[in-house]
Amino acid sequence: MPALPLAESPAYPVPEDEVERQQALDDLHILDVDPDDNFDRLTRLASRMLGMPIALISLVDHDRQWFLSRVGLDATQTSRDVAFCAHAICSDELMVVEDALLDDRFKDNPLVSGDPHIRFYAGALLQTSEGHNLGTLCVISPEPRRLSGSEHQLLADLAGLVIQHLEARRNSYLCPLTALQNRRPFFEAGLREFLRVSQKAEPLTLLLFGIDDFPAMNERFGNRQGERVLREVAETLRSVLGESALLGRLAADEFGALLTGLERQEAMGLAERISSGIALNGSVVDGVRHPLTLSCGVASLNPDDRGFTDLYRRADSALNQARLSGRAQMDEIKRRSSFPEPTHKPGTGPL
Repeated sequence: MPALPLAESPAYPVPEDEVERQQALDDLHILDVDPDDNFDRLTRLASRMLGMPIALISLVDHDRQWFLSRVGLDATQTSRDVAFCAHAICSDELMVVEDALLDDRFKDNPLVSGDPHIRFYAGALLQTSEGHNLGTLCVISPEPRRLSGSEHQLLADLAGLVIQHLEARRNSYLCPLTALQNRRPFFEAGLREFLRVSQKAEPLTLLLFGIDDFPAMNERFGNRQGERVLREVAETLRSVLGESALLGRLAADEFGALLTGLERQEAMGLAERISSGIALNGSVVDGVRHPLTLSCGVASLNPDDRGFTDLYRRADSALNQARLSGRAQMDEIKRRSSFPEPTHKPGTGPL
């Protein structure tokens, strides 16, 4: 994979597929997550089996390298212009630097002249199935050394396990049917957004949608039709709410939409639009249109909320009340998609 020099800063090369490579990294939703034992085990193995004091899983981001896992190093990231891994991702081969002081690329690097005093570096690529190099599993020593052929293979094998875990995590991150976030990543992203807007005093509103009588529809028309309805609801959410909304499939028949910058009344208007559109189109089976409706619960951030879970609990309480009202009067779309004020107190009751 040839590299193009970066015009503004020739300190590091840039892969030809940089745009696609960066998108592949972003699609993993892995940057800045909390430590994960699945990855930490692999860095510990690399350090012990190769006899290296430092082992890192380094992901090369726009202008930094961020360490998903690390052994023997306190720093969580460095700038990209001093990253050995920024050079490694521009090749399709494992990169070995036996003595950084003898390598023109790195002899003046501050990570060589100062902490952690890198002399030896070996980085095995974290390459996706599409061929994009996201970063490396690398080992580092303050002493010059060489890798044997078997050590080369060991490091490459461990890197293969890292990318396997990354892709498995990505696959579990998204609902395979709707391509929306699953419950866990939705809550993780919701917490991050809650913390962000709380510091800036921005509005934050959560919409929860439930498909009315979804189990009965599945039983009557079959799972294939049920899957079609789930995809149609997901597409409606995307179409109406746009890319700025955080969307998730939180249960078999439940969807969430987290909206930043919208007050409650504005969000309710969008929810009414979604519910009305679904009700208008219905569910078509063998050319026959059948009723299809959504219930919805709404909650907006208030000063008493201690976390995203409080916001979710109030929206969930409102959704449950809307569903009960809807079942009582199945033909009243307004009733079914109403937004009752929750009686649930923030921070109490089951999730």
